[in-house]
Amino acid sequence: MNNILLCDANFCVLPILEIIHKKKFNLTVAGSLISDPCHILADHSVKLDYSNYNALLKHAEEKKYIGIVPGCNDQSYLSSSFVAEKLSLPGFDSYETALIIHHKDKFRAFAEEHQYSIPKAIDNINDISKLNFPILIKPIDSFSGKGISKAYNIDEATTFWSQAKSFSSEGAVIAEEFIEGELYSHSAFIKNKKILIDFFVNEYCTVYPYQVNSSNVSTNLQDNIKTQLRNWTEQFADDLNLCDGLIHTQFLVKDDNFYLIEVARRSPGDLYSQLIKKSTGVDYAELYALPFCNIELPEKVITVTDKYISRHTVTTDKNCIFISTKLNIDCLNSLYIPLKNTGEIMKKAPFGKSGIYFIEHKSKVEMELLTKNLKELIEIETLNL
Repeated sequence: MNNILLCDANFCVLPILEIIHKKKFNLTVAGSLISDPCHILADHSVKLDYSNYNALLKHAEEKKYIGIVPGCNDQSYLSSSFVAEKLSLPGFDSYETALIIHHKDKFRAFAEEHQYSIPKAIDNINDISKLNFPILIKPIDSFSGKGISKAYNIDEATTFWSQAKSFSSEGAVIAEEFIEGELYSHSAFIKNKKILIDFFVNEYCTVYPYQVNSSNVSTNLQDNIKTQLRNWTEQFADDLNLCDGLIHTQFLVKDDNFYLIEVARRSPGDLYSQLIKKSTGVDYAELYALPFCNIELPEKVITVTDKYISRHTVTTDKNCIFISTKLNIDCLNSLYIPLKNTGEIMKKAPFGKSGIYFIEHKSKVEMELLTKNLKELIEIETLNL
């Protein structure tokens, strides 16, 4: 049978699950939280901690899957990559390449070797004096901004370095010089190391400073920056001999320069795929899933709609009990996807969220203006713990 394993059961992978079902594969979902929604919707469900490489490999060998599809976090991708290499499954580069891309220290070393545009960084606390403050302290393998702190002096850097270690499965940390700039993402699907289609997105962190909570497909990013990112993406694909699929990059723009922040080959979370689909009509989740299912990417992908959509993840800066949320915007359309029920405990960002809004605006000017201010335009009622 055409058995596929989806290595994540979180709500974020629902669009990916739907695509795999649509392609008529027999789908099994793996994840340690049996309450996650994809356990219910898959053909088969297995309670399995996919961060345990050997357990995941043993399960995949026994079930003889023809493909393994990673979810929307780095751990899922790295575990899937490890298994895919052992079992010769499609859609992945080598596991060594996956580590270079998804571990911040390895990526920065590779980037320095190839003279990519990145903030100056170190991976040994004894080298802190080589950087100009303020600096960002980061675990090498966390996501959603978890464990990141901004240090203004050596004493703070020492404290935050120890804290960041607790968020890394390997206890490894990097520090990089802080750059004040505008944050964007670039999602490019490559075929034969050339960009098939790509998307630039404005990203805003308005509750927790290192977690994106508001975004929209960009209409105002300079063409010269887009050209530079596209050239770099294809160069990166060539430098690492990357297979077909997604390259997702976060970058900062300051003046006429860009600085690479993070790169991944897994899908972003918080229904990023639906922001792209609702804005452009392009089925991002399908393009993402195809290579892992051993289906070739199409020769051409075109944008079929041009709508002005904002995405906002509802978060708070304190632990609380969630009551309700309300949108205070005159817009064409809105959709709220709840992740918390009234009365449930919600952890402060970046550890918790109550739901996600998709908001259709009347014009691109309105979209660009309002997206960055959505925190002030969306009410959230809570009770203190």
